[in-house]
Amino acid sequence: MTAVEGQKEISRYRWLVLFASLLAFMMYGFALQSVPPLLQQFKIIFGVNDATAGLLMSIVVIPGIVLALPAGVLIDRHGFHKIGFLSVLTIAAGSLLMAISQSFFWALFARFIVGFGGGLISVGTPSIVPQWFERREMGKAMGVYAVGMPAATTAAFFAAPVLAQSFGWQSPFYTTVVISLISAAFFWATVRDGPLKSQATVAKLSEAGQVFRIGEVWKVSLVWMFFNMVAIGFLTWAPELFVTFRGLMPLSASILASLIMIANFFFVPFYGWASDRVGRRKPFIIAGPVAMALSLYAISYATGIFLPVSIFILGASAGAVPPIVMAITGQTLPPKLAGMGFGVVTFSQNIGITLTAPIIGYFIQVTGSLPLTFLGMSVFAFCGAAVALTARTR
Repeated sequence: MTAVEGQKEISRYRWLVLFASLLAFMMYGFALQSVPPLLQQFKIIFGVNDATAGLLMSIVVIPGIVLALPAGVLIDRHGFHKIGFLSVLTIAAGSLLMAISQSFFWALFARFIVGFGGGLISVGTPSIVPQWFERREMGKAMGVYAVGMPAATTAAFFAAPVLAQSFGWQSPFYTTVVISLISAAFFWATVRDGPLKSQATVAKLSEAGQVFRIGEVWKVSLVWMFFNMVAIGFLTWAPELFVTFRGLMPLSASILASLIMIANFFFVPFYGWASDRVGRRKPFIIAGPVAMALSLYAISYATGIFLPVSIFILGASAGAVPPIVMAITGQTLPPKLAGMGFGVVTFSQNIGITLTAPIIGYFIQVTGSLPLTFLGMSVFAFCGAAVALTARTR
């Protein structure tokens, strides 16, 4: 095989690796987002209030807070092949326990197990991308990768209420078990360290420590944290808010809320590609959160056709953030330290998600107001834009 033929083979194979990583991440996303459409049912089944029910979302990301940073070091030094495989199996085990839970305690424990696997997946799968894609294609590659959460969330918001209504609330979690096992097998057969990492020496612990002193990594991590506080806050509570304040049926409310991710699905790869083309990423992570905040204000008062249109605009605005955050993180650090960089990003993300679900749930109880609740979410978006303004990256 000639050098050119070998390069073409690597070029083709890198997309297969990206797809396997994307599929594994989607399994976590589907497991994570299967709960919001069913929160009303869980409140009745387990006899809990809004704030307590929100813990089913918060507890999933708590393991990620603890695991994110050490996972980054572990993945940089030992690769993600075996760790990723076991992580997807852990998500399957947690989903199975969720399906058979008879009390709120066991449901929380099941979600904790899902979060254990998801915490590793969230760090490891994006760190594979810089090992196979160079800087000039980082936006495009991360745009494809970032489609995972919108696709998984849309599937969960459509499938979970339909499955629950037809076969019982446990059926979405049994479905996750089956698909996760298939994903784990595909991951094991496909994913390996990329050539860009193979060209470098193994990261030392002293080098990993340097990541903590890179201000741009922390800034982009804070942008990611505030973004997730808005996105996950909306996805978690919008279905119930639309049922309570707009009088929609649960299935209709879930489908309506999922429009944010349907728009994301189309716009995320576009923004990643566009940032490569224009050679600038910072404007996207400033304009995106600002537009999200304005869209939330519009959703608060929109009626009729303007309501789904406003949600779609929110999703289109939100699509600017994920691929840019991932691309900046991937290009700021060498491939051998990518795991540590994404560990910092995931650490910040999980703190935001942990805080936002119970905060918004409590806020709903105190204010009893749809506009005030969305106003609170918009504050997080403006905070993300303010941090992005201070970033030195182009």
